[in-house]
Amino acid sequence: MTRPRSAGLRRDVDLLAVLAAPEARAAGLGVSRLAAITGREASQVSRALAALEDEGLVERDDRSRRYALGWRLYALAAGTAEARLVRSAGPALVALAARTGENAHLCRLHGPRVATLLTAEAGGGAPRARFDVDDVPAATTSTGRVLLSERDGAAARAVGADPEVLAAVRDAGFAVVDGEFDPALAGAAAPVRGFHGGIVGALTVSGPAARLRPHLAAHAAATAAAASDLSATLGAHPM
Repeated sequence: MTRPRSAGLRRDVDLLAVLAAPEARAAGLGVSRLAAITGREASQVSRALAALEDEGLVERDDRSRRYALGWRLYALAAGTAEARLVRSAGPALVALAARTGENAHLCRLHGPRVATLLTAEAGGGAPRARFDVDDVPAATTSTGRVLLSERDGAAARAVGADPEVLAAVRDAGFAVVDGEFDPALAGAAAPVRGFHGGIVGALTVSGPAARLRPHLAAHAAATAAAASDLSATLGAHPM
């Protein structure tokens, strides 16, 4: 049964999503711009922002009169399991990028797509936080197959996945894709598990198929080892 959703809450979430987008990050956005992006009246947006500001979810710069995400939203986000995952993943990603010579990513599902939360560059340096959502169905990528791998039967088919493919990923403990959704790309991914044993994310390396193909098996093993180390850090028991 579909749960009823509050239209007002949905509109408030839409405003917060716009303020989290790249356009707003540098200096915030004014009421007129927010109204234009969301397709709402400026007066409605102004009232909604005032209520969100009262709760600490947005804040306004008095000089520019532009809005940005507020302190309370960041405080709430810092207490989530996803935030702990991101904080803990840095060393594993850096080690994986160094071992494979490829960019390494921490990903989670975002609805039917894969979202990248953190990236360690092959050239070194601190991991970079991000929020990029793939524009391809999760079931077509190695990362998506790992994140979906605990689903079977009708649940797998509902997200466009082949239950037999996901079963093979479960058995192997990693997924490899070589040119399946894009002939020019290849990748390997492995699941990260939380203290409860469930999949909370995936580590992945990907890049041009011609470059990765000779090393794909080794990259898959390295990714699985890094994901296992991160899972242990998060308190997961060995599978």
